Amino acid sequence: MYEIPLVIQDRSFNDDGSLFYPRSRGLPPDSTDLYIPRGDISPYWVPEFFGDVMVVNGRAWPYLEVEQRRYRFRILNGSSSRFLILQMENGLRFWQIGSDGGFLPRPVERDTLLLAPAERADVIVDFSRVRAGTEIVLLNLAPDAPFPGDLAPADPATTGQVMQFRVVKATSRDTSTPAHRLRLPSSEPLGEARAARRLSLNEESSAVDPDVGPRAALLGTFSGVPTPRHWDDPVSENPVTGSTEIWELHNFTMDAHPIHVHEVQFQVVNRQSIDGRVRGPDAGEEGFKDTVIAYPDEITRIKLRFDRSGRFVWHCHILEHEDNEMMRPYQIGPTPADIPRR
Repeated sequence: MYEIPLVIQDRSFNDDGSLFYPRSRGLPPDSTDLYIPRGDISPYWVPEFFGDVMVVNGRAWPYLEVEQRRYRFRILNGSSSRFLILQMENGLRFWQIGSDGGFLPRPVERDTLLLAPAERADVIVDFSRVRAGTEIVLLNLAPDAPFPGDLAPADPATTGQVMQFRVVKATSRDTSTPAHRLRLPSSEPLGEARAARRLSLNEESSAVDPDVGPRAALLGTFSGVPTPRHWDDPVSENPVTGSTEIWELHNFTMDAHPIHVHEVQFQVVNRQSIDGRVRGPDAGEEGFKDTVIAYPDEITRIKLRFDRSGRFVWHCHILEHEDNEMMRPYQIGPTPADIPRR
């Protein structure tokens, strides 16, 4: 009753209540020569999608009655492209205790929660000192555009509001432990990495008109220069079963990308900016994760252990990106003879 999942999505609707999604990329009519087959741009690929209605657990702008006590919220950003920066309207703090892969080493008190598509946060919010009858809006401060962009906040009348909490009197005594006093379960460290891979995040421009924006988003390798690769190119990442590696994600695009690696839980090591400055994991990233934000003009380093052999994928979790080439297969362990590799 006091532990509640919150799946947050942005959606758009037609007049009859059905879901709306663009039918085409929507280039101006005089740009139709850019489309396949005369050009090289898919008419059906939408680079990103931003809905104008915030939906939580399937309901548009819902409210939740909460008692004057502590609640545990398991939050998922289920949007296609939208990043979220969540903040309580009245300044009530979040105590984050977990992320994608389980518990953090210790509770972290936070004013805001940044969540890319597919990222999760396990948080405790304490309503015990909030007056009964108070209504609190959960705000979204992230932009209605690719992240980070200019960070102009979402429309405060629509996508800047996520849901409302309506505080009522407690019906029983709260016997839960205050968040700051919690002792969270420890996890086994990954150990020393024996190899490092340099990977790239890329955009492919139109050869007909580079000014219309990317024709595809691509993952690839990096060896002084980026080498973008398509989905059907041979496997280029082939870690040994049982090994631990560092993956360096070099982002050569203008946008942040939530990179998701199937089959493994990893740890964020650090990020390095274009001028060489290195910083550690952000708040809430100290535990195990399976999705990490790779910022533009930065190297994001993650440590992964590959315990089980098989063919898996890694990809950007912006759905429009992964659907148009920003996904790659990788092989843990021996590669079957009938699967080409490099």
